[in-house]
Amino acid sequence: MTKHKKQHIIPRCYLKAWCDIGAPIGHTPYVWVFRNDEKNGRKKAPENIFHQTEMYTITSDNGERDLTIEKSLSGIEDAFTIIRNTKLQSRKNLTEEEHFLLCIFIASMHARTVQQLKHVSDQWRRPLEMMEEMDAQMKAASPEERRRMASIQPLRSSDSGKGMGVDEVRKIVESPVETMLFPMITTVAPLLRRLDFSVLCTNSSRGFITSDAPCVWRDPEAYKRPPFYRSPALGYESIEITLPVSPSQCIFLNRKGMQGYLDIEDHIVRELNRTTRFAAEAHYISNQDGAEDYWFDPGVEPEDSWENRQKNANKQKQTDA
Repeated sequence: MTKHKKQHIIPRCYLKAWCDIGAPIGHTPYVWVFRNDEKNGRKKAPENIFHQTEMYTITSDNGERDLTIEKSLSGIEDAFTIIRNTKLQSRKNLTEEEHFLLCIFIASMHARTVQQLKHVSDQWRRPLEMMEEMDAQMKAASPEERRRMASIQPLRSSDSGKGMGVDEVRKIVESPVETMLFPMITTVAPLLRRLDFSVLCTNSSRGFITSDAPCVWRDPEAYKRPPFYRSPALGYESIEITLPVSPSQCIFLNRKGMQGYLDIEDHIVRELNRTTRFAAEAHYISNQDGAEDYWFDPGVEPEDSWENRQKNANKQKQTDA
């Protein structure tokens, strides 16, 4: 039997913290899995959810399986589990190394989701189409036309010049896990390390929920900007990044000076759970059945949103005219 074929998008070790503590003795531990638009869940063992066959396996031309990515992610997960069990749960201070290891884990949880990898692939799809179109034009052109086209070509073809070739871009589009997963992790983790690091704590019975896209990048000031500039980015001072690590704790990266272990009130837990559910791709997870109506409330558009300011400005212009 081939080993390591079932590879998890969201690690089993991470999900085990959400196992229902009320499960019958001797019963296989389970979490409650909810469709993103539903309020009642199903019992599922962590090892049976959020996985794909050979997702991280690199297969060579001769059929050999390379498990480098799978084993590297496993090492990151093991480090996280140790830190969660020995430091976070007992609210102990982290060493610099432990802090950085958690940043690596946070970056990996953001990069390895289906929606993030699809986003990366889609970003490179249009450049690939343009390069393929240019290659086709080059092949059909006369020698003189090729010289003129080569002088303005921003990206090289597969077999000439410097830069990124068609084959390399095609590889990103077709195999984002193999080509971009670890570059994304190694680029983002050092940047996360610069943010204020806090762990939000709650004693409520349900506590924090999680999902199939648990690392949420959010910018509470984005609604004030034009739509083109609303994507959450580390360049914004108002960026917030959350990752629930158990029903009782949620890592919160910020630039607000919030650091260390912080006890929060239930209404903040509810707000963070709403954020987690809205960011989920298809499913969210809880340690018990049932959901709160508030998690599904989209809220109302703030008066100072960019859209409302534009409407008010237009009304003022009409009044002045």
